[in-house]
Amino acid sequence: MPTSAASAQGEKNGLQRRLRIEWLVTVPVLMSLTFFLSYFGQHFGMKRLDHLLYDRTMAMATHQPSEDIVIVALDDASIRELGYWPWRRSVHARLLERLEGARAVGMDIVLSDPNPAYPDDDAALARAMREHGRVVLPLVLDQDNAQKPLPVLAEAASSMGYINAHMDADSVVRSMRLRQQASGVPVEHFVLAMLDSGSEAGRPARLRELDDRPRLISYAGYPGSFTMYPYARVLDGSVLPSAFEGKYVLVGAWAAALGDTLSVPLSKSGEPMAGVEILANGLQNALENRWIRTPDRLQSALWSMLPVLLVCLALRRLSPRKSFFFMLIIVALIFIANWLSMRHAGVWVDSSAALIGIVLAYPVWNWRMQEATLRQVDAELDQLYEQNLMQAQLPPESGVAAGGASLPERMVKLHGAMGMLRQAIGQREEALRFLSHDMRSPQNAILALTQLQRYGKAPLAQPELLERIDRCASRTLGLVDGFVQLARAESTVLDFQDIDLGELLHSICDERWPMARRRRIVVAVDAASGAAHMMADGEMLGRALGNLVDNAIQYSPDGAQVLCRLYARAGGWVVAVKDQGRGMTAEQQMRLFEPFRRFDVDAPGNPDGSGLGLALVRTVVLRHGGRIEVESARGKGSVFKVSLPGRPDSGASR
Repeated sequence: MPTSAASAQGEKNGLQRRLRIEWLVTVPVLMSLTFFLSYFGQHFGMKRLDHLLYDRTMAMATHQPSEDIVIVALDDASIRELGYWPWRRSVHARLLERLEGARAVGMDIVLSDPNPAYPDDDAALARAMREHGRVVLPLVLDQDNAQKPLPVLAEAASSMGYINAHMDADSVVRSMRLRQQASGVPVEHFVLAMLDSGSEAGRPARLRELDDRPRLISYAGYPGSFTMYPYARVLDGSVLPSAFEGKYVLVGAWAAALGDTLSVPLSKSGEPMAGVEILANGLQNALENRWIRTPDRLQSALWSMLPVLLVCLALRRLSPRKSFFFMLIIVALIFIANWLSMRHAGVWVDSSAALIGIVLAYPVWNWRMQEATLRQVDAELDQLYEQNLMQAQLPPESGVAAGGASLPERMVKLHGAMGMLRQAIGQREEALRFLSHDMRSPQNAILALTQLQRYGKAPLAQPELLERIDRCASRTLGLVDGFVQLARAESTVLDFQDIDLGELLHSICDERWPMARRRRIVVAVDAASGAAHMMADGEMLGRALGNLVDNAIQYSPDGAQVLCRLYARAGGWVVAVKDQGRGMTAEQQMRLFEPFRRFDVDAPGNPDGSGLGLALVRTVVLRHGGRIEVESARGKGSVFKVSLPGRPDSGASR
């Protein structure tokens, strides 16, 4: 027992060592892969997944649009009322008169071409702009050049800024560049020009320090979130001037016919957002410093590795089911953390690399854990095979010892090993029961006889005493012999050779002739020698078939007949032994081949036995790749049929 315990502990330590090595190799590989995908992901299409996650998060992290920003929209109704676009610039001059109290007015209308039909309109608009004093006009950047408004209008404007949209590769506007170069000269964005015009004390210092990197826009809501008034309603006085008092006013296209719409992260069902509203979102971001900040590539890569490490730690310590749910929790926490950081802190960290690392961690670790476990099992089974402790349990064609490289084949091998281990445990329990009860019973009887003879008041006569002791000793030897034969049948390596079943059956019956003759029992054999060949262990198979013939003789009445037949069936051979005994019930037949199982022990004329003979028969037949069946009924005798595989060229097909 100490040796077995030490061996089991060594195997356990070996498996733990294998798993530890696998974990120490798997974790750095997964962490390195996550770092690589995060740091260099833009070269492998990772940005598309990052954009998808960003857009979904942005849709849930919108905030309240600023009440200090108002849009005057050139909508479809205004175009129908005021006429075809473009309108006369004197109309825009009248609009500016209505917006006199605005903090700043941004005209998101390109005014770079003169209108020869109305040459005085440009001067009227310029005069209105100077009178207002806080009107911003747009620039359009074309490669390295800036397309400016008409000189008369440019001089009247308080400030100018470019309105070009910064689109990602998927044509979605997620960010805004606040500075760009045009002809070697830095040019500021339209929203900065608005702040210049609307700030009494000058632009805040934090905006003066902005670089030309794209800044992610924190959108206030879906298209149409900002306060919007139709151009015609403002012009005709339906909207009171007080609605614009002290506010930033953006005048721009809203009509579908003007085509100034772009895709944004919040676009619902493909609905784009008007360019003027994108400017309104950028203006609010600049006013409130709401830009979405992102860490640099190194920080993002290191952050992405953290959840992968947590999942790997859980995989090492938790069961596969618990690890799976833990992985789902970590994924959910990533989404929640991204939403909270964007909504309340204005920070976004690309998480696609972390999600890929987490999703890969579960199958990769389980694959490596299974490989390590199966390798350990293979090594332990190989040791058992080398010691001939398990390969003796099944015939060579069973395939259990061979195993395979695939997981199903290796699981079959493991299942077979577990079955044999369970069988070994059952055999040990049977051996303990045999030693504790069956073997002790006759020995106790002998001790009782000697005690009675020594101290009893009426000792037995010596002949009777010797006869009883002889009977108990013979019973003990019979039990030992049966137990040893069954153990050998289960564990001995079989010596398969070409044998003649007909000759073997004749030999078995000839050996039982004296026993049958004493009771006038006729043993008939229906088997032709030389016609039935198979690969078998002749000695072991002969002992099994001999047990069947012995039982047939012992359980048949005097003067009966025992018939032994050999015939071909389904590519093999069948040996049938028929007796004229008392038969068995269906319930008895179900438990007939269990070791130490005997029925009707107290019935008159029931022969002595240990209950191991039929267990030996079943073991030997199974190890030869065959099967055993019984047909019986009370009062009608029994027929035991042993089906065995025939040699391919033995003619077992008729």
